[in-house]
Amino acid sequence: MTKPHFSFWIICGLGLVWNLMGCLNFIVQMNQDVVAQMSELYQLIIKSRPFWATIAFAVAVFGGAVGCILLLLRRRVAKQVLLVSLIGIALTLVQTVSVVGMAPSALLALLVGAALFWYSTIAARAGWLR
Repeated sequence: MTKPHFSFWIICGLGLVWNLMGCLNFIVQMNQDVVAQMSELYQLIIKSRPFWATIAFAVAVFGGAVGCILLLLRRRVAKQVLLVSLIGIALTLVQTVSVVGMAPSALLALLVGAALFWYSTIAARAGWLR
């Protein structure tokens, strides 16, 4: 196993922060009092979200956070966890697009999730993960 480039730690750390913000967003959206104070558009997205999409959202953000922690621990299983997170992001995007059309934030989440999965494959191939 080789030592990762210093950028590995930066990318994984930023990915973890991104996903922890997603976890916080999920927790906030589960609080009905907070949702009631949001704009009508956000209330529509949240209240019309079917159960499967809520599960997908949870898998996306919590899976992404766990995947980034596993990357920081240099574990090869991070790649599979980040793939599951990416699938959760894609399912969440499908539901969001069906309600409000293409949301830039949802597209950004998909791009970040794909980039983290892609980077985990690079890290695995480089021998940085065990």
